[in-house]
Amino acid sequence: MINIEAVMADFAVRQAERQVQVAEEIQQLKTAILPRLREAGIARVEIRFDGCGDSGAVEECACLDAAGAAIPCPEVSLMEGEADSVARAGSEELPSLGQALEQLTYLALERHHPGWEINDGACGELAIDVDEATFVLDCGLRFTATDDHRAEL
Repeated sequence: MINIEAVMADFAVRQAERQVQVAEEIQQLKTAILPRLREAGIARVEIRFDGCGDSGAVEECACLDAAGAAIPCPEVSLMEGEADSVARAGSEELPSLGQALEQLTYLALERHHPGWEINDGACGELAIDVDEATFVLDCGLRFTATDDHRAEL
């Protein structure tokens, strides 16, 4: 027989451990990303995401200069050890800046809006102000609602 209380306690411990890991990975990525963005002359990054029906993805990553003009995300790799949290999928290649930005977005969503892609889903943006070194996640959670009324005539 399964001891549901033991299963739930184990799950809670693993969830708490994962939350600590995610917070550490976010900090590691933030530290690795900012210098690369500064070196490339990028003042702001806007990473848009959308999800629903149990599927979701980063849709766009826009890099902007100080005047607000779009510039391409540089094809640079992070240095060894800078972002161990970015999965290499068995590859010996170091993660690119673009991969690190995408991974940061997914980690932020996991930490602050787990399940953002489920059912009606959510959409939004992770905005990075490079000069201010701020990272702001805006997330619009969608839901279906009903407004039921009953009247006796």
